[in-house]
Amino acid sequence: MGATTPARLTGDGDRLRILAHLAWPAIIEQILGTMVSYVDTGMVGVLGATCTAAVAINAASIWLVNGTLAGIGVGYSVQVANAIGAGDPEQARRVIRQAVLATAAAGLAVLAVFQLLASYIPVWLGAKPEVLPYAVEYLRFYSLGLPFAAAVSVFSSILRCMGDTKRPLLFNTAANLLNIVFNFFLIYETRPVSLLGRTVTIPGAGLGVAGAAIASAMALAAAGVLTFRAAFDRRREIHIEWGEDFHPDRAIIRQAAHLGVPYIAERATINLGQVAMTFVVAKLGTVALAANHIATTAEGLCYLPAYGISFAATALVGQSVGAKNREDARAYGTLAGIAGFLLCSATGLALFFLARPLAGLFTTDQAVIDQAALVLRIVSVSEPFFAAFIVLSGALRGAHDVRFPMFLALFCMWGVRVVCAPILVFVLDVGLAGVWTAMAADLIFRGVLCAFRWKSGRWVAKAGLE
Repeated sequence: MGATTPARLTGDGDRLRILAHLAWPAIIEQILGTMVSYVDTGMVGVLGATCTAAVAINAASIWLVNGTLAGIGVGYSVQVANAIGAGDPEQARRVIRQAVLATAAAGLAVLAVFQLLASYIPVWLGAKPEVLPYAVEYLRFYSLGLPFAAAVSVFSSILRCMGDTKRPLLFNTAANLLNIVFNFFLIYETRPVSLLGRTVTIPGAGLGVAGAAIASAMALAAAGVLTFRAAFDRRREIHIEWGEDFHPDRAIIRQAAHLGVPYIAERATINLGQVAMTFVVAKLGTVALAANHIATTAEGLCYLPAYGISFAATALVGQSVGAKNREDARAYGTLAGIAGFLLCSATGLALFFLARPLAGLFTTDQAVIDQAALVLRIVSVSEPFFAAFIVLSGALRGAHDVRFPMFLALFCMWGVRVVCAPILVFVLDVGLAGVWTAMAADLIFRGVLCAFRWKSGRWVAKAGLE
């Protein structure tokens, strides 16, 4: 594993170059991953609104487990960044060894839970009778890849906090491309295809929604193996060996819990709110559920630059904290927040004008396209503020101010979105647009309040930089 420690710099120009160097591979990774998700959604969408809804009804529960795994990654990766900033590679190796144990335990636990509850989760989320069999089938097969998803979440995060954002890009891109290939052969039946004027028979398993889930699990397995192996790469200064001490280290585990549990709670707060919103949307019917899923997938493209910048902000602020450099920590977080806001102002504008073509990429159902395009235009105004929340939350986590984003998410999701959406939908009869209007208000509040937190400097004491 490579490691990049910020040097003491003379100006924001140097800092911006380092930020861009770390952020651009992560941004590309996010964009490519979403593009593949678009293809994945489109390939399932060809099977009809019922199959799209079967995938959509499970999205919130998958987001919830992914948030938990990401929180584990935060708990260990921020410690690695701090150790690198402090010039202590041996401590970084100790943290990575503990991350191996945490990955194994978490991966097996989530696999067991989802296999046991696969028949119940879609029911709890309000799946319609015609959707339920496909939804259960999808979740049961998809969850087979969760132990590998744990490795991807934890070790991709560690790599990024060590300054290596290129290998997560390569590994996850390769896995996403594999997902498309697997989809091609597993979803559809054997069929003739015209290629360069000749008819070629393409073999296919014809597994439908189950085929999409199996393809995703296999792709996660590939990414998980590649990312996990990077921890043992002897060509890098900081790596681990199987013969080293892997006994649990209570101090590292406690610090991982201190850093990671609030992030898990933050994501759980958001995801459980999304579960509540999925239940509301499901009451509007299959077309609304399919449109909501397609709009969510399309909207994801808007804030992808923010996630890439957020990864870089966590790494650079975390390393600056380890080096006891308050000036760099403050400058990196501020520059990252401004960059995220500006980039996502541009992507939000594009989302507004390209809403209908984007929705049309995933389905030919005009009723679904109409609803998806409407809600995408509604949410486009909130994208710059959501970007500010994403980036500055990452900076705050690097500075060990992990509880504020959690409480902010709790307040905005449950005090704004979950309260307003049912009123707009069921009382004012606004339909799906009501859900997304409440969502836009939630995201704007998050961005504004998170920006005030960073500007206030209250995170300085939590980072030990007073």
